[in-house]
Amino acid sequence: MHQERILAVHDVSCVGRCSLTVALPIISSVGIECSVMPTAVLSTHTGGFTGFTYRDLTEDIRPIQDHWASLGLRFDAVYTGFLGSFDQIDLVCGLIDSLSDDDATIYVDPVMADKGRLYTVFGPDFPKGMRRLCERADVIMPNLTELTLMLGEEYRDGPYTHEYIDGILERSRVFGVGRIVITGISFEEGHVGAVYMDYETGESGEVMRLEVPGYYHGTGDVFGSALVGACESGLTLGKAVEAAVDLTVGSIIRTHDACTDVRYGVNFEAGLYDYMNTVRNGRKGFELIPATTDDQIRIIASIGHTVWNEAYRGLVSQDQIDYMLNKFQSFEAMKDQIEHKGYTYLCINVDGRIVGYAGYAPDDRGLYLSKMYILKEHRGKGYAMRTFAHLRDVARSLGLRCVHLTVKRDNESSFNVYRHAGFEVVGSVDNPIGDGFVMYDYIMEMKV
Repeated sequence: MHQERILAVHDVSCVGRCSLTVALPIISSVGIECSVMPTAVLSTHTGGFTGFTYRDLTEDIRPIQDHWASLGLRFDAVYTGFLGSFDQIDLVCGLIDSLSDDDATIYVDPVMADKGRLYTVFGPDFPKGMRRLCERADVIMPNLTELTLMLGEEYRDGPYTHEYIDGILERSRVFGVGRIVITGISFEEGHVGAVYMDYETGESGEVMRLEVPGYYHGTGDVFGSALVGACESGLTLGKAVEAAVDLTVGSIIRTHDACTDVRYGVNFEAGLYDYMNTVRNGRKGFELIPATTDDQIRIIASIGHTVWNEAYRGLVSQDQIDYMLNKFQSFEAMKDQIEHKGYTYLCINVDGRIVGYAGYAPDDRGLYLSKMYILKEHRGKGYAMRTFAHLRDVARSLGLRCVHLTVKRDNESSFNVYRHAGFEVVGSVDNPIGDGFVMYDYIMEMKV
């Protein structure tokens, strides 16, 4: 199974919950590998502490990047936070170009200002550099101070009107990002939260909670890390924002009630269990359901007809496509495989609709994945990887050593999906399938 790998680019404060000491545990808690690129190391964070040590790691970023590139490392997502200079912004742009996959999601938290003012370590030109990085992103999560600085607008104190925030969201289209989340927004005294807009789907909304008095360090990093973990786990933007707000607010409440020294950050650790459950429940739109009724089998046969005519067109003749569909993936053929040949067909069900299927059976080699197809408009959403993970669990539960399949040797798109999921080529076969037709396949295995 392919495990999602995120690169978090932040500083390290050895004491005080913020930056990488927050991002690493939160993102890892939902099953995502979190690699790190430290931009600086501090003995403590800078909020409320004096006499802290600071070591700038700007000169180490490029050598680390070069080493990773020599290993062929690639990242499914990149998440950036506090960057201390224009040089670091340029280096992060290089990281994105060098190490992220073409379809990687770039998350930018443009940490540089709050409550109407730039942090003292930054000069007045820094928002222009941060805007340049944000324009490379897919998702940005500024507070309103950071957003107005990058837009060149005057900052206003809240509470805000919905009309004003709607206007800000509309004007933020100039960044060219797919999604934006603005933190620290209040529409009425005593309530604060986040607003969001998905410019691609039109989804927008707000998540507001009761405001806890006081100022708490590291809450932006808790929110950003929780948002990234939830989004990369497949939650919609609205559900991801809600999960991030709840973890952040819960962490503040625990810290406030315990009268803890706020310099050490907020107690997010005690909220990770609930956060993990929230993310897990948010995935419930996806289900794998055994096809047991004639109606289910007819639906997946129809999906097979649609996908095969897309996938194999140009690779084999139309006569061969029609022959294979009739012999292997017609309603009658699949019903016979289920009832007499030990096959299980799983419906890939999303929000109550069957959008794909997988067919498998145990054999002497392992668990044979005979077919897996997903309708075109539902690809690229992680459903294939989650199905592969389930099949791996099935094979393990049966005491089998691998999941294996065959794929046409010149079917590059399917081959790449299987390689990405962890399958490896272990052989090839020229397989006569009847009526004079032959399939020229690779044999691929995924160890369990």
